[in-house]
Amino acid sequence: MERPVSAGLFLQTLKFTTMSKQDIKVKWVKPHPRYAYFAGDVGTVKVEKVKELLDKGYIIPIPDQEDKKDNPLPEDLPARDILYEAGFDTVEKVKEAGESLADIKGIGKGTLKQLAEYFKK
Repeated sequence: MERPVSAGLFLQTLKFTTMSKQDIKVKWVKPHPRYAYFAGDVGTVKVEKVKELLDKGYIIPIPDQEDKKDNPLPEDLPARDILYEAGFDTVEKVKEAGESLADIKGIGKGTLKQLAEYFKK
């Protein structure tokens, strides 16, 4: 994934989802010794730390528009948000994944049983 040339320019041109006035939602590219995040994790960073972490290649700020995507999965589908965040955007894809869904963080045996019951309907 390519980093922007300038953190300042990047911050000026994109709107970011803020958890508070001092937090920016980011995706971690690589772990940092002072933060409890691993590569691929999504979390928040204080506004004053974003430029430094971005310049050093630790994070990518998440633009506001990514959070506004509509989840097309049925609202009564068990683990709907977890599945969507993992890349599943249709019920068919969820069905095809079967038991491998247990590899997704937040989905265990109980959720697999709930999904099996859901698909019996």
